[in-house]
Amino acid sequence: MKLSKEELIQLLRRQRNLELSAVKSFSELAHLSRNDVVKLLLIGVMQDSRKHAQILDALINLTESPTFGSVEKYEIGQGVDKHLKIEEEMLKETNEIIEKVDDKEIKAILSQIASEEKRHHKTLVELKDVIQNIKKVSDDEVWDYLNRWSNFSA
Repeated sequence: MKLSKEELIQLLRRQRNLELSAVKSFSELAHLSRNDVVKLLLIGVMQDSRKHAQILDALINLTESPTFGSVEKYEIGQGVDKHLKIEEEMLKETNEIIEKVDDKEIKAILSQIASEEKRHHKTLVELKDVIQNIKKVSDDEVWDYLNRWSNFSA
């Protein structure tokens, strides 16, 4: 049985609402914990659920075929430029700490953070390109970008 567009959107919204419910629940649970490791793990799962909700929103929007206005294009482009600079600074600072620290466990975790900062930078550069060329970007390119950005292992 094939879903209609409206049925698909309804199911995606229901799933998004479940994810948002999980975000609220994990947030409350993390707030109760005094153990930083437990709190970190709960917040990590919470952030994954928040990301899933955002991905579901993107799927809903792609299904509904929204437009991207020129004001939004400008504002998002400016924001991405700002955050590219922030990501560069975070990577620089993280690498400086890595060079100075002797503890292998701390160095390993900071190296993972640095790797993620590099991925964030690459993602933002791609997003900037998509935004600047939004009128020329094909549906396939949008889906490809979403699939790459939705990287569930990171």
